[in-house]
Amino acid sequence: MIYRKTNHYLGELDDITFVVILTRYRGKWVFCWHKRRKSFENPGGHVEKGETPMQAAKRELYEETGITNCELIPLWDYEQPWDDGVHKNNGRFFMALVRKLGELPESEMERIELFDEVPENFTYDREDAKKDFKMAENMLKAWERVDRDGSF
Repeated sequence: MIYRKTNHYLGELDDITFVVILTRYRGKWVFCWHKRRKSFENPGGHVEKGETPMQAAKRELYEETGITNCELIPLWDYEQPWDDGVHKNNGRFFMALVRKLGELPESEMERIELFDEVPENFTYDREDAKKDFKMAENMLKAWERVDRDGSF
């Protein structure tokens, strides 16, 4: 049985232990090539002890892409059941609107690449990721509309 993640309103879940950063640069999505897994991933990872989810997102984004010059926006929380159907992890999605790419530091990532959509060779469930990216794109369009007319 496959246990699908469940999205929740931002701030609805406690104990956020993972962060995922949907990263946008010049109209493209930024993905990281994982050296060991030989596939593309979103920047992201564990929230370390003493870190807030925002601090973890900033750290993971830098470690896996070299990006520091961006606007980082929390989007929504998610609950990911383990394969045992009993345990779970709570996570938070962020969007990074990147102003300037940085130099990739030494990490488990080999390189970054820009895409219009989730690449074929994606580490995790691609269909699930496509839904997440669509939701993020819709949020981005809504923000752009607010920017243009100055209202909600």
